[in-house]
Amino acid sequence: MTGFIIALTHPFLVALLLIVGSVTFVAQLYDARWNWKGTISFICFFLFFSSHLAAGLTSVGAIILFAIGLILLVIELFVPGGVIGFAGVGTLVWSLFLAAKHSPFITVSLSVAFVSALIMGLWLNRVAKKKMALFEKIVLTDEQRNERGYVSHEARVDLIGKRGMTLTVLRPAGTALIHEERVDVVTEGEYIERHRPVEVVYVDGLKIVVRECKKEEEVI
Repeated sequence: MTGFIIALTHPFLVALLLIVGSVTFVAQLYDARWNWKGTISFICFFLFFSSHLAAGLTSVGAIILFAIGLILLVIELFVPGGVIGFAGVGTLVWSLFLAAKHSPFITVSLSVAFVSALIMGLWLNRVAKKKMALFEKIVLTDEQRNERGYVSHEARVDLIGKRGMTLTVLRPAGTALIHEERVDVVTEGEYIERHRPVEVVYVDGLKIVVRECKKEEEVI
């Protein structure tokens, strides 16, 4: 067992564990579900921390922070939102920096691992055209269109063809009384005085467009 710990704390294996763990960890962030990338990353960091703790090269505080970071990431899987996930990522990075304080070589290895992870992230984002799953949970990236079924409020298509009277001056926006209902309306650009008969010509989302009725038209 002592030989195994010594092997895992060898500079070459330390660098390899940190690089592979960091690269696969970043790759996991671009997937919405936990998969083999996250598992490999977990194994690499587990071997790194456990061996260095056994050898007295890493503090218990770093291990605790690492465990907290993993717990936060697990919570993120069940409580979407992204904030908990980013907190978990930050805690994991913090634990690595604490571990790096005990050895100059770990600091160098961690720097190389960080650059490797950054390159992987840039490749996934620029070449593979993938987006970070945690980021997508915080920022709504999908454009909402009516033809896709997104409706922020009920469109008043029932008012099309109905007539009423302006309660305020339309410059071009204002208020009109349509079938005894006060409605915010807008013209197609023309100016309409108060107490003038108008007709709803079309509805565009929340925008109710009216025009002034001709003198011979009867207001219903």
